[in-house]
Amino acid sequence: ELSVDDLVDKYADEKKFVNIPKINLKETIVDYKQVTEMLDKTYTPDTIGDCKTFYDVTLDDITKYEKDAKKVVSYMVKEFEMKKAADQYARASVSKTGSLDMGRLHTYKYNDDLFKKVTTLPGATNHGLVLMLDWSGSMAANLQGTLKQLYNLIWFCKRTQIPFEVFAFSDQWSAGDSRHDKKIPSKITSFKSGDLIVNDCNLLQFFSSKMNSKDIYKMMHNLNMYANTWSREYYGRRYNVPYQLQLGGTPLGQAVACAMEFIPMYKKQTGVQKINTVFLTDGYGCNLNSTHHINTNNQT
Repeated sequence: ELSVDDLVDKYADEKKFVNIPKINLKETIVDYKQVTEMLDKTYTPDTIGDCKTFYDVTLDDITKYEKDAKKVVSYMVKEFEMKKAADQYARASVSKTGSLDMGRLHTYKYNDDLFKKVTTLPGATNHGLVLMLDWSGSMAANLQGTLKQLYNLIWFCKRTQIPFEVFAFSDQWSAGDSRHDKKIPSKITSFKSGDLIVNDCNLLQFFSSKMNSKDIYKMMHNLNMYANTWSREYYGRRYNVPYQLQLGGTPLGQAVACAMEFIPMYKKQTGVQKINTVFLTDGYGCNLNSTHHINTNNQT
């Protein structure tokens, strides 16, 4: 017979109860215009030199994949529309119009309900999608395939006209700033004792429903060139990786904390009823166990 002591895991880590601080999203999110500017400095046909083959082949790859993915995206759209319609009818309301239904008038002797009715369906475009992409070194070998799955979801959102945001979570953007002796702004607006320290994470906005089709396609090509840096296929000479977009650690827990701040704000901004959040990651996040401590002298 087992005792209580036998059921205790003597090697388990100590549990810590912490608070999620208020994230300074203004300093955490790097908008797509900044990301595009960084990519354009590297992946540009004006300074392509010996990388022309690499540039052309990766562009053709995106065009071909978009064509091949149409069938899959169409199926996703069909499934979504069916489920959305079912949800609509589940929440439909029926009300009387106040006008007589002449087709029922002859039943007045045994039917009290002689009025026309109208069925009201809730709004259709009330969904949103937020995707968080792991931008860590362990993703290098799988980055190209993961990006292509991401592109399927983007094309799906474009077809269904639902708002979407795509962020890569990274600990390298601010590290790039530090190498140039720039002051790194705090990502926490305020904190108290017991709050988690989540400074070492940026959300790089790769895609947004605010972008036009041309900018989305250009970003897809740039990221395809980036992902092919580690491809075994030979495309000729390749570009060097932009220093602030290097793959680094996995601030997965930090990204979740940022998402908890961003998603309610995004839901309010877009006015959508339901937001689905998807993390594209191989898991195993960095340690997230440091907290702020304030002593009696009000020092941290």
